[in-house]
Amino acid sequence: MPRFLLGNLTRFYAESGGVGDLHRDEDPEVIASAVSAWRHWLNKELPHALDWDESPTAPFSASAVGESEWEALCHAAGNPDQLTKPTLWLPGDHDFLFQARDLREELRWVGSAVELLRGLQAMNAEGAGAALEVVEALARRSVRFKLPLIRS
Repeated sequence: MPRFLLGNLTRFYAESGGVGDLHRDEDPEVIASAVSAWRHWLNKELPHALDWDESPTAPFSASAVGESEWEALCHAAGNPDQLTKPTLWLPGDHDFLFQARDLREELRWVGSAVELLRGLQAMNAEGAGAALEVVEALARRSVRFKLPLIRS
């Protein structure tokens, strides 16, 4: 079942096993430093810098979507790549979809929360299933509060 987490990456990694590949570090200060270094590296590689809220007081929420609802939503998507490929959407108005190694050395597709929201809002709600309302609300909050949205 796809699970969606809205919040800063420091909290995501702290609550889901830390950073690193084999010997994961769960110290919040180490994780915050790793996120900062990753963002700096990422911004050097991209056409323009992306920014998001990494403050410890940033909002955080989680929602689960049923497998059949997720499949119905993906099937109804007008631009399925922005929905089905990413497992991380970063806030910011960019139209690029790219792959990058995350803080666990896993290759992730990264998309734009703004593009995700546009795609969801353009969808025909009929046939999209119950997941549309859940994911659209999370994408809206991602854009509004400048927070990453993670699908795990």
